Amino acid sequence: MLLKKCILLFFILICISCGLFGQVDNQTNNRISSIEESEISEREKQTLIEDLYYLSLNPVNINTADKNTLLLIGLNEFQILCLQRYIKETHPLLSIYEIPLINGFSEQSLEEILPYIYVAPVKWKASLRLDSIFSKSIHDIRIQGKKIIENAWGYRRTDSMGFQGDNFSNNIRYNLNYFDRLSFSFVADNDAGEPFFTSKQKYGYDYISMQATIKDISFIEQITVGDYRLGFGEGLALNQNLNFGYFSSDAKSKRNYNGIKPNRSVIEYNYMRGIATKLKLKDFSVFLFGSYNKIDYSGSIIETGLHRTLSELSKKDSNREIVYGTHIGWKRKGFEIGTTIFHYEYKDSIKHQNQNYMKYYFEGKENNIYSINFSIPLFYGRIRLFSEMAMSKNKGYAGLMGADFNIAYKTNLTINLRNYQNQFQNYYSSAIGAQSRNANEKGIYAAYSMLVNKYFNFFIAMDYFFFPDESYRANESTRGYKIKGELNYIPNKTNLITLLYKNNNRPYNETHTNNVVFPEDNILQQIQLRYTLIPNEWLMLKSRIGYSQTLSYPSIKKKGGFVSQDFIVKPNALPISINFRFSCFNTDDYDNAFYIYETGLPLNYSSSQLYDKGIRSYIILKYDFTKNIFLTARYSITQYFNKTSIHTSNDEIEGKKKQEIGIQFYWLFNKKSKKPFTFEY
Repeated sequence: MLLKKCILLFFILICISCGLFGQVDNQTNNRISSIEESEISEREKQTLIEDLYYLSLNPVNINTADKNTLLLIGLNEFQILCLQRYIKETHPLLSIYEIPLINGFSEQSLEEILPYIYVAPVKWKASLRLDSIFSKSIHDIRIQGKKIIENAWGYRRTDSMGFQGDNFSNNIRYNLNYFDRLSFSFVADNDAGEPFFTSKQKYGYDYISMQATIKDISFIEQITVGDYRLGFGEGLALNQNLNFGYFSSDAKSKRNYNGIKPNRSVIEYNYMRGIATKLKLKDFSVFLFGSYNKIDYSGSIIETGLHRTLSELSKKDSNREIVYGTHIGWKRKGFEIGTTIFHYEYKDSIKHQNQNYMKYYFEGKENNIYSINFSIPLFYGRIRLFSEMAMSKNKGYAGLMGADFNIAYKTNLTINLRNYQNQFQNYYSSAIGAQSRNANEKGIYAAYSMLVNKYFNFFIAMDYFFFPDESYRANESTRGYKIKGELNYIPNKTNLITLLYKNNNRPYNETHTNNVVFPEDNILQQIQLRYTLIPNEWLMLKSRIGYSQTLSYPSIKKKGGFVSQDFIVKPNALPISINFRFSCFNTDDYDNAFYIYETGLPLNYSSSQLYDKGIRSYIILKYDFTKNIFLTARYSITQYFNKTSIHTSNDEIEGKKKQEIGIQFYWLFNKKSKKPFTFEY
């Protein structure tokens, strides 16, 4: 009954939407929301936001931008090849308005990348003179605070097992950027429940991160001191960066990790702390890196980043990790080959729970990783073959190979094969795969995307995987699959209709007759319909409806559904903007939950889990004091119909509702307006 009422409300809201007018055009927000369904973690989505934000403040010279940056802002392999060939064989770009004239580009593709690029001579680079740095650096400060209104059990209890801090989280971020040559960042973060300026946390903030980066000094292409992330090849040996390859709607599975990424995130794990450099020697790139970092430890590595209770505080920084190594790469005329060798060790041995599926997990104090990767372009870059092979100290290996086909403009095909031994042990591996750990897995992934015409485009992909040995919740080998499809209809600039479908099957243990336990199919199907209306420049409306169904042993069917409506209003004559969402959901169990992207405080990735029965709403108010100084406030509420409490243990909230408020102050100064311009040669 509830779901039927929600569906009726959905269609009423669509009818209301059709009578309104407005348009909100923000390329960065569009880029972020487009990865909502990507098979990447929220940590990686937050990393994307930080990277795009950095590029929006520090646009790159498109005449000299590296391949990884061009991929990040949304160009594909074929577009990059055509751009580089145009620059080399015709002349460097004199104006951004030349871009639509290049093969593979259009007015739309220029519009999509415009916030992140500028045009300057190839040999031009910003001077490192102090007067130039002081006068032309861009600075930004963000101060943010959040609070859940309802106090969880951990704040109310009076014994020593409760939270040691207040029900309030806050962070401060400062960035200095000087073109693409110099950057400095400072991040301080304290989660709710963590002590703040007490005897248990004398320095105030629980997490502090800093980095300084300088580029292009003679043969030193980059040097970063402080906190940073690394990624090379296909990510099978070493990757701490964002990966888009798995089920990305551009149908590309080749990853392009090639370097050092300064860490500007509040994520408290999976980063290096030390020094890293890139040396450029003709066609060779040599990366050298070293890290000394303290990590949370309780026999195994803890990645929550939470230090709220006495138990959690006792595990904070209780182990030490040392990492050092190198990556050497050679690149010429599109051909690439590289090798990665690194060593990591811990002060105290890593151990794991005594579970059968963990019998090959890494245990001990040290490990070595070796890998080789290559990439070969064929038929003028329309086909790219790639591969990476990696081995750990215990001689366990993992390998993948694939091919990306650029058939036409925004029409791509990819095929990717992988084989990861259960014995392969590598904490830093993050390549394509159905599990979080790149081990005990074989699979084939194929995807196809096509721009049919200016109105229609679609994407379809399937991943078939096989776990040869025991795995999580499966006491024997299993086979499964993931299928995903997306269809977009864009009749004009003010309307967008998207249909999404996914079908997953990952078998899990079930108890049969005579208490025999072995895996059975666990099938999930979900479908969503999304409608976006942008009738004029001050208003955007987004409507969604979704249905989910699971089938598990023995023929048990469960289902779920949701509807939501967004109103995004930004009047031109007023310094205020409003973003409001109302959603209603009804799911039978956790497996039918929906994970939905939300607009959070600026430059923060946010999503909600719609599970059980209830409603969720939020409203965001943003006030612009000036163009570069603004204050944003956010209020959200989730109210359940059938619950008497929310969450468990110390996080348990009494009652049926959970409310959160957040506020963020942002100040960008010394920012010069970026205008399209032309250089004379």
